[in-house]
Amino acid sequence: MRVLESRRGYFRGTHKGCTIEIERDREFTDSKFYIRVQASDGGYLYDGYAPEEVTTMPAAKREALRGACL
Repeated sequence: MRVLESRRGYFRGTHKGCTIEIERDREFTDSKFYIRVQASDGGYLYDGYAPEEVTTMPAAKREALRGACL
């Protein structure tokens, strides 16, 4: 996974030609992660909130890869 931008609560990178963007949504008390994985053709392979058991950024990155079948 190639990192393009990374800061507290936000990640943007690429993997196998896809763009991965993860944001921590602090409007929820349990700080959910919103994940977007976009293919090179513009279609979304994952666009939504991570499951509740995903509580850290590393876990959110793993979920993005798993959920997008990368």
